[in-house]
Amino acid sequence: MPNPAGARYDDGLTYWDDGSTYDSATATQPPLLTPLQPISPSTTMEFWEVTKNRAQETLPVWTNYAPDLTVGGKTPADLEALIDGFEPLVQARTLAQDVVDAAYYALQDALQRMKVLGTRVPQIIEGQLDENALLMRDVDQLFRTSPRTEGTILKRLRQTPAHAAARVGAREHGAGGHDTAAAARHAHRRRRGLHRRGGHRAAGRLHRAGQGHKDKEEDLDITRQELAAHDRACDQLNKRWYKVAKATADPGQPLYDELEDITTEPSTPAPEVVEIDHLAQGGEGGLEVLVAYEPGGGAHATQRLVKWQIVGVDPGHIHSAPLDPSGNNLGAFAVGQTIQVITEVSNSAGTRTSAPRSITLGEPVV
Repeated sequence: MPNPAGARYDDGLTYWDDGSTYDSATATQPPLLTPLQPISPSTTMEFWEVTKNRAQETLPVWTNYAPDLTVGGKTPADLEALIDGFEPLVQARTLAQDVVDAAYYALQDALQRMKVLGTRVPQIIEGQLDENALLMRDVDQLFRTSPRTEGTILKRLRQTPAHAAARVGAREHGAGGHDTAAAARHAHRRRRGLHRRGGHRAAGRLHRAGQGHKDKEEDLDITRQELAAHDRACDQLNKRWYKVAKATADPGQPLYDELEDITTEPSTPAPEVVEIDHLAQGGEGGLEVLVAYEPGGGAHATQRLVKWQIVGVDPGHIHSAPLDPSGNNLGAFAVGQTIQVITEVSNSAGTRTSAPRSITLGEPVV
């Protein structure tokens, strides 16, 4: 509204012909972009998609309105090469991620089967030979090892063949009429042999599978690092070019007007993505998807969600739940369904998603 006391250039109420006030014209202008600032359009994307999107907005402006402008010796051709370089790096990361997931699922399946074996065999022995007091004492000792971790599952598995041998030995020698001492010695030898061959072989297979999984995780980390390095290079060239172009273009010039169509970030930092560490099958009835997250992530986010879809059924990640940093249980689902999971973090600067991870549910091992 106009100043009742009469217009003054610095009264904060009188507007110039262009709609600005004196105060707004002299206010401190926001700083230009710096190479270290992240870009944050409001659409839902992974970090590299945000950078690629802005590069694709920048390239035609650079090519058509400032083709001779170079930044650190870089030309539009360099930016185009960086844009083209994203796809193979993303494909390499996705492939490495699938390999890691397959190795992890195989490892967990083997561990679960060993757990079931180490639980059922002593129960069978107990049911078949409960009249043998000495054997039942050994079985009671076996039950004291609760198979809840990889170490205790293997410990129980190593012990279980010994008692299976004791069962076999007792039956063989009881039927043959041998004296008790001879039967005990024979059973002891059988226990030691089966203990070494069965438990240690199983432990060795599991150890090799675990080491193979770790090696594949290292390969995945390399592909992630390569993608992140490529993203930084493209992001810095984007922002350096924009800074130079903005500083050299005059209002009214075509280049100046075109710069308005290139996405820039607000002052609020973009939310930091929460990455998925792995998915596992388990939970109630063995048909839930258990989501574990990598430590950290989620900084600056005002909303954190885990989202999922049933591949081939849902049109997208239409299901969601609040993200619990300690892990989420999703489902239950049906055997044979493939579940794809992402995380999504948001704030006023925009929304970011993690790389999708998938798991196909098999028959529960219970």
